Amino acid sequence: MSRALVNMLSTMNVFIALIIIGAGGLWGNAYLPKAGVIFGAIVGFAAASIICGALAALCLIERHLRLLADDLKKRQKGIVQTRTEPSIK
Repeated sequence: MSRALVNMLSTMNVFIALIIIGAGGLWGNAYLPKAGVIFGAIVGFAAASIICGALAALCLIERHLRLLADDLKKRQKGIVQTRTEPSIK
């Protein structure tokens, strides 16, 4: 269940970023009529980078931890594929 929620959050993260950038553009247009959309979009992009970047980093950490946990379960069951060096002959 938590894996599905993390995958859904990762997908929604893109849309959240677009909403933040769009809201910044609308906010900029309301306060600065001529160049407000560009300024607001830049501010929105900065805010989206911080907020959604942090979410993306947390999702990436969770995926790495999931990979480690799955590998540990395989090793405990004895289903390990060992890596071997190729022959140079």
